[in-house]
Parts: sequence; structure tokens; C-alpha cells
Amino acid sequence: MPALIPILGYAGLIPFVALAGLTIMLPHSDSASSALDLYAFGIIVFLCGAWWPTADMHSASLWRILLSNMLFLAAFFALVFVQAVWLLVATALLLVILGIELFTGLLPPMPAQYRRMRIVLTVVASLSLLAAFASGVN
Repeated sequence: MPALIPILGYAGLIPFVALAGLTIMLPHSDSASSALDLYAFGIIVFLCGAWWPTADMHSASLWRILLSNMLFLAAFFALVFVQAVWLLVATALLLVILGIELFTGLLPPMPAQYRRMRIVLTVVASLSLLAAFASGVN
């Protein structure tokens, strides 16, 4: 795995942790809360988009493409219409995406190092979202 991948992956946790921390320390800051909401949405969209085939375009499962679209739509409508529980929904979606990647065979197998990194990233991002939710933001 190229060195840039883990650097970017772990750097991507900084906004999760920092924005969750800000929402906890500044509970009346709509900016921090909104930024965390949008960052979580952006990461979910990125992960779903990564499922679209490139090298395996002709052999990719139709279910993989449909599922990525359904997860995106779930994220979009949850963010727009159930804002009060968005952070819980975002946490669930991050975990579902990881679970699908690891256990369904819909995507090509991940190298072990990348798999470990994705698990750590998802756990830390999810804990950040849950901490912000538990603090009463939104």
C-alpha cells in the first residue's frame, strides 16, 4: 500500500475528533455541529462512491452499485429529515459500510494492512460521532 494512503486515512480522522471535541466543549456552537454533520456525510458519500467499479467494471456486482446508492440516499434523507438522530444514523452507516466491505464479498478483498486501517478509522470516527451525540449536540 502506498505510504500516502494511511497518511490521508489517518489525517481524515482529525476533523472527526476535532469537530466532535468542539461540539462537546462548545455545545451551543451551531458551526461546529453543522461541520461535524457535513463532514460525516461527506465521508459516507466518499466511501459509497469508492464502491463504484473501476478495474473490475465488467464483473462488478449490480448489488454493489445499488447498495452504494441506497446507503447514500439513506444518509442524505437522514441528514435532511431526522437531524436529531443524524449522528447515530451516520455511525450506523459507517459501521454498515465497513461490514459490507469486510464480510459480503461484494467488493474485491482488501489487503490486510488496509483492512486494519479501515477498521481503526471506522471505530475512531464512530466513537467521535457517538461522543458528540451523547453530549447532546443537534
